[in-house]
This record gives sequence, structure tokens and C-alpha cells, in this order.
Amino acid sequence: MTHTVACSRQALILSLPLLLICVACQPTEQISTYEVERTTPPLAAFDPQEVADQLDHTLAAMVPQGETVWFFKLTGKGSAIDRHREEFTKFLTGLKPSESSDKPVKWDLPKDWTERGPSEMRLATLLIPDPKGDLEISVSSLPLADSWEDFVMANVNRWLGQLGQGPLSRQKILNLTKSMKTAAGPATVIELAGVMKASPAMNPHGGIASQTAEKSSAEEPVAPPATSEELTYKAPPDWQPGQTSAMRKAAFRLADADRQAEVTVITLPAAGGPQVTDVQANVERWAGQVALPADTDLAKLIEPITIDGTPGSYVRLMGPEAAEPRLAMLAAMVVNGEKVWFFKLFGETQLVDSQTQAFREFVESVQFSE
Repeated sequence: MTHTVACSRQALILSLPLLLICVACQPTEQISTYEVERTTPPLAAFDPQEVADQLDHTLAAMVPQGETVWFFKLTGKGSAIDRHREEFTKFLTGLKPSESSDKPVKWDLPKDWTERGPSEMRLATLLIPDPKGDLEISVSSLPLADSWEDFVMANVNRWLGQLGQGPLSRQKILNLTKSMKTAAGPATVIELAGVMKASPAMNPHGGIASQTAEKSSAEEPVAPPATSEELTYKAPPDWQPGQTSAMRKAAFRLADADRQAEVTVITLPAAGGPQVTDVQANVERWAGQVALPADTDLAKLIEPITIDGTPGSYVRLMGPEAAEPRLAMLAAMVVNGEKVWFFKLFGETQLVDSQTQAFREFVESVQFSE
């Protein structure tokens, strides 16, 4: 038995060289190469600096001061912004509180900067010398009419529209913003890029924030209050009372299935100047909230309305059909004494559309107490 095993092992050892020889004799695979013509032209080389010079950048800071927010907005080509980024940041950190109620923020001009006084839409314009042309920092302010996050979102989306970009969600905007410490209080800073569709001087503001309210509960409708200290009105019974404040004289929540909208009545001092009283300027801000393109002819959308015997203005703004969600706004404004009154219905298009007549009747029912 042992002999048989030995013979088998010997036979296996003798056969291995023959097996290796057979494997080695197998033909090797040949690698073939071919040349074919390109179906598309090669990508041209590009200069990153040249691309940067073609994009407009907006570097903006928002500094809240009580119920007012101050804006410092630097706009220019990407390479120019890079040359002055550190200088602009140092300027912001040097902002100081002021004892003046009209100008609660003050600053020291860096060397070689110059300052121009107020213009139609600005409280000041700061000029930064640059080899390729002076850069401008627009200084302006707006009342804080809503929550801080809503205010920031509306302004940023307006600026994105000016740069030819679509709106961003609240969370994405909050992720892009940075907080900066200044002697005048914390500043919220953001940088955006795109291709500017409108002159920065035309509208330094990103928009007065106003967003849809939380979905109302499924309770039986109750008649909202028909008066406030400064006005009376008739509101539909299915409008649910919303959150009011010192500036929000009335507010209502509207809901239909998953659709939401909100009605607000806000008053601002007419002494705020054209940025508050100018109809076109306000409509431009509202158009940004519904993501209308910057080249929309807004003047054609404005129509007259009478509120408590006083001529006012009314506009209907519908966002792009491709927008998700598609937003819409009905708005009216009128100057009454020393105040400007704003009536707005803002939310998802289908719900806003269905409330058009009710909103108009609501506005026309208003009577001022003053």
C-alpha cells in the first residue's frame, strides 16, 4: 500500500514539468490599439482669473439696530472683490453705535476711501479706489418687519435675482451666512456670485421679508377681529388670526390642504424716504420675493386702488411657473398722514389666486382711525 502511494507521488512530480511546458506554449493575448477621429472638439483651455473677472460678486452685511436693519453692500467683479475683501471686512468690524436716532451706526473711512451723501435709494455711498475702476459700497436701511430669518432669506433671494440666480431655501441661505462681531452689534455677512442684471444703485435692498405662516389648525373658522387701534376692516370668517407686532397691525393665516398663505398689514413711517414711499421700489422688492426675473416690466403691473378715500397702488405678482413652490403676492400701499400702509397677501399661487377677490374687498373695507 505504501509502495503504491510512492509511485503515484513520483508520477505526479514527473508530470509537472510537462504541464508547465504546455502552459508556456499557449499563445499570449495581443493588445491592439486603434486611432479614431474625435466626434467633439477638445475643450479649450481657460484662464481661471479671466472667468472670475466675468462674474459679479455681491458681498453684503446686514446689521440690525433695534427695529431697523442697516445694509452695507459691496458689488464688483470677483477679482476686484478679492483685492478689497480684507479691507471691507476690517471696515465692517469697525462699525460703531451712534447716539443719533436717524443714523444709529457710524464708521471711520479707511485711507483713500471717499463718501457721498444720501441719494434716492441710499443713505450713503462709499467709494473704494481700484486700478480697474472705483468700487461702491451702498449703505441703506429697512425696517425689520418680520422674523430675522425671514428677513435675511427675502433679501438674499432678491440679490440672487439681481445676479441672475434662482432663489435658495431658507436652510441653504442660513448655511451660507456668517456672523461677524462689530462694535455696533453682530453683523450677518454673505457673498453671492452671478451676472448682474440690474444696476446696484437701482435697488440696494433685497426685500422686506415676509413668508408664509405655519399651517393653521383644523378648527372651525372664527371671525377675525375687525379692528385694531389704528384701523377697522372686514375680513372673511375663514381667515385665521395671525401674529401681530408693533409694526404688524393685523395678520391672518390662510390654508387649503398643503397650501399656505398669509395676509399682513404693516405700517412704516413716511419719513423713511423713497425707499419706503416709492411704489416702484417696493414692487421691485416684492417681485424678488416671488422670484420674478429682474427684467420684468413691473410698471405695467401696478394699478390704482382707493383705500378709505385715499388713492393708493395695487399690484399682483405671480412667480415663474417652473418655480417650486410657485409663489404669488397681492399687495396694496397707501400714504395716510405720516405713515405708509402696506397690505399684502403672500403664499402659494393657487391659494393666493383663489383669495384675490376676498383680499381686494378686505383692503377696500379698511378705514383709518387717525
